[in-house]
Amino acid sequence: MKNIMPLIKEEIIKNLNDEEQKIVKLITKKNSVIRSSKPKVIRDNSITGKAAYVWRMIAFFVSSNRVHQCMPVCAAFDLPAYNENGEWKSNISRIMEKELDILVKKIVDSFKTSELHGVKRWGKAFGYIS
Repeated sequence: MKNIMPLIKEEIIKNLNDEEQKIVKLITKKNSVIRSSKPKVIRDNSITGKAAYVWRMIAFFVSSNRVHQCMPVCAAFDLPAYNENGEWKSNISRIMEKELDILVKKIVDSFKTSELHGVKRWGKAFGYIS
């Protein structure tokens, strides 16, 4: 079975702020189809790390590719949460995650329940869905 990535509806994209639209542009291909692989992270470009995080979280929820449905426990590692000495700061990461999760929720909530493949898979694994 071929895994086809879903698309983000144009009306959702139009209602996003400038930074959110930049992130969505990095996580989608033509016609707003979500990329099948994580966008490249460029260390000096903070938006790319944020886009990688958002892509991973969205892919977890909506992708039909079982590889994307693994728990995204390392998604925050791509976030630009470093201080001026290059040290990782988890408190900065947590703040960014909360802000970016709002964007993730806007996008994921635009999908029908039947399109939430990762949610269905984990729901079955935990016995919430038969």
